[in-house]
Formats: sequence, structure tokens, C-alpha cells
Amino acid sequence: MPQDNKHHPSILDRVIASVAPGYAVKRMHSKRLLELSGYYRSASKSRLRANWINSGNADATPPSWELSALRARSRDSNRNDPIAAGITETLKLNILGAGLRPQSHLRADVLGISRERARVLQKQVETIFATWSKQADSACMLNFDEIQLLAITKIIEDGEIIAIPTWSKEPWRNLSRSIELVESDRLENPARNTTAINGIEFGAMGQPTQYWIRDMATKVQASQTWTPISARDRDGRPKILHVYPTKRVGQTRGVPFLAPVLSFLKDMADYLEAEVVAARVAACLAVFITKADPMASAFNMATGTESETNARIQGIEPGQVGYLNPGEAINVVDPKRPGDTFPSFIETMYRIIGGATNIPYELIAHDFSKTNYSSARASLLEGRRMFNQWRGWFGDRFCQPILEMVLEEAWLRGQFEAPDFYKFKSELCRVQWLGGGWGWVDPVKEIKASTEAITNNLSTLSEEAANQGRDWEEILEQRAIEKDKLEELGLNIDLSPDANAPVGATGRSPEKPAKSPKDPDQEIEDEEI
Repeated sequence: MPQDNKHHPSILDRVIASVAPGYAVKRMHSKRLLELSGYYRSASKSRLRANWINSGNADATPPSWELSALRARSRDSNRNDPIAAGITETLKLNILGAGLRPQSHLRADVLGISRERARVLQKQVETIFATWSKQADSACMLNFDEIQLLAITKIIEDGEIIAIPTWSKEPWRNLSRSIELVESDRLENPARNTTAINGIEFGAMGQPTQYWIRDMATKVQASQTWTPISARDRDGRPKILHVYPTKRVGQTRGVPFLAPVLSFLKDMADYLEAEVVAARVAACLAVFITKADPMASAFNMATGTESETNARIQGIEPGQVGYLNPGEAINVVDPKRPGDTFPSFIETMYRIIGGATNIPYELIAHDFSKTNYSSARASLLEGRRMFNQWRGWFGDRFCQPILEMVLEEAWLRGQFEAPDFYKFKSELCRVQWLGGGWGWVDPVKEIKASTEAITNNLSTLSEEAANQGRDWEEILEQRAIEKDKLEELGLNIDLSPDANAPVGATGRSPEKPAKSPKDPDQEIEDEEI
């Protein structure tokens, strides 16, 4: 905004004001408008924006009390609000599906090995991690898919997840590496510690150096001891994974995903509850009888009151028969709820929440009744952009560090027959994290489009299979097995892409019929034509 001294009249303004006051006022007004034209109207502090209270230069990370309140309200919404719970489940299902799994993409030329050898190593990467995934939990309760689902749930609900890569000593494990998940509430400042901020200590460049984790509480009392955990060991391996979406420079703790819409969700939940109560009251059929009983009326003990508390009935039930004292009457208030605007209001609220969370209305409300194929597909594609971004982020930040530690231990134990692991670590751990498939809105149209994209070199079998949560090599290997089995059983079933396909469906040009021999004179006439 302009400085105040710019608004003071100059010497020329004062001279003009002494001669023509009216003109001077108009001149000052025009100068003010000209100054304001170079500034954002949103920054104005006029009467219309006087109630716009902002946080100013607030910290990148909210204070601990604010984070605690946000987490508590987010958890309460996920427990008791069907809309919030539905949003969380929709995100989990579309981001992870049943869980992310790695597809190795290590390159033979980078490692200096043959392609055959590279394929063997790719299989080893996927097999080692799939075997370890069944025993990933340090508490021996969850597999790695379940750990992922729990982790993404806490990121959505609490804004962050804390995972500690640890070592398990059970003799039946082929690899000792395991994962321990920690609730975000346990990351806090220890008593009488003045160096930690929200449970984290930082270095000179702002990098986390140490985390303070409160020990598990017992059934008798809450824990009052904390364990410090270094961010990394001397070789750079992470000793703790603190994963959260970063929205501001310098942010050190995560904020619940639903924080921008928690107030809307609470208001909407209260509104729906009021509508349901009003509908229940309107649905009740009650009969009230006036009874002439002077004694009961005098002692205020007419039927329908509580003798101990002397409180009258506050509600009605379907088929209720109530008794009234002499002189009492029933005045029924017809709420006429829900009103005609109820469906459109709810839909608008859904769309506001969807706009804030970047989730299409159709996926939040699970309502496709107002869409056709084109609009439904456009809505799903818009949602998939966000889901893909989350899937890639979660795979890189949470799954990838764990994969690298698992493969390192497997290599040290001789289970991973790779060249120098530490020299080629980034290449040996080069994977794509595959999640659940998207499915098809119209299978015929979309499969045809995928086929033509591959034929015209606009896509690959690997990419199209990944969109369905599948491994393209597994598909081809399975098809080869099925083809060999059909030949073994003597069954004549054509599984080739061209079988029973309409002309042009495979992207190949149909073969032209052979020309019949023509008379030489006729050929000359054709050329002239």
C-alpha cells in the first residue's frame, strides 16, 4: 500500500486549495485513485475488507498447539463424518490400490552387463522385495502393503507419518531390516529442552539433525521420557523417515490434508444432523390426550413426567400416546424439511470441498448420475492427475528409501548378485512404483485407443500395463504359458491380437487383394485414365 506521506497535499495542492477548494478536493481524489491503480485491490484495507483478518508473516510451520488441534479435529472428522471418511478412503484406494510394488528398470549399458544379465537382476530386485514385504513390520503384524495403507492414512489424517527403519532379531527372517511406524503425537519437544522445535533439532543450513520421540506410554501412566534419533548415520542412510507434503519454504511438520475444509465439513455435518432430526420428528405420528385430573395437575405429576426429576417429556416417538394436563394444548411446528434447495445445497458443498482438495465431485460423492461418458472420463482423468502425483511422491519419499535399505542388506548377505552395490546403487535401485489399475469407463473404446497408441509409437506396452497396475513382462510371460498349454491340450484358440478383430482395429493396414491378370490393352487404358 502507498505510504501515508504520499497522501499529504503538496505546496501546489495548498495553493490551489486556497483559490479553488472544490477543484483541489477533486484533484486530490484523482491523485489517490491513480496511486491505487498500481496496487492489488486484495491488499486494500477499505471498509469492504476491514473484517479480512490474516495471519501476516506467520511461521511456515504452525505451532505445536495448533497442529495438535488440527490433528484432533481431522481424526474426529474421519471417525464421525461420513464425507471426511469417504474422502480419505477415496484417496487411499486411488493412490495406492492394494499397495505400491516396484518394477525394476535398471539399465544394462549403465551397469556394463548384458541384457540377459540385466533381466536376471531385475527379477532378483522384484523377488527380494516381494519376499521381504511379507515380514516388513517390526511388530510382525503387518505386511508392507498394509504399512503403506496405514502410512498414507496418517499422512491424510495427521499430515505426516514417521517411520523408523530398525533391525529385528527373529531367527526366521531372511532379512533383518524392518519398519516401525510412529504416531506424529510422539514427536515433540522433551521437557526442559530449548533447542528443539516441534520435536526436531536442526543444523546450520536448516537440515534436521535429530528427532525426539516420546517413549510408548504404559497402561498406568503416560510416558515422560524421550529418545533422541539422529536423522542420518555417518554414511548418509536415513535413521528416521519423516514424510509429509511440503507447502511452504522452511516447513518442518505436516498439516492434515483436510485442514482447509475442516470447518466446512463440521458445518455440513451439523446441518445434515439437524435435517435428519427434523425429518424424524416430521415422520412421527403421535396422539395427545387431555385428561381431567385436578389432583395430578396440582402436584404436577400427570402421566408422562418423571417422578424424580419432575421433567416433562422432551421428545416424541413414532406411535407415541401422550397425556396433557387440563388447559394444555399441542402447537405443532411444521419444519417442512428438507426444503427444495436441499439437494442443490449439498451438491454445491460437495463441489466446494472437491475444489479445495482437488478431487472431482463425482469421486467425492460417488455420484455419476449426471454424467455421460465424456464428462465422466474427463472427471476421472482430472482426478488421476492428482492421484498420480501423490503416487509418485509417496513412492519416492516413503517406499524408495526402504527399498534401497532392503537391497543393500540383501547384497551384503549374498542374496543379490549385483556388481558393486555402492558404486551403482542409484542404478540398481532404479524402479517404477506400480499401484492399483484405473480400470476403464468404456473398455472397448479405451482398449482400442491404447492399441493404436502403441502401434503408432505414442505409448508402450509397459506404460499401458502400468496404467492398469500390471507388469508388462508378467503379462507376456503369462500369455506364453497359456499359449503353450493350449498347444499341449490340442485346443485351437487364437489368442493373437488380430483374432476376431474388425478391420483396422489392430492398427495394421489390411492386406490388399491380389490383382487379377489384365489384358495389356486394358492396362494402357487404365494408365491413360
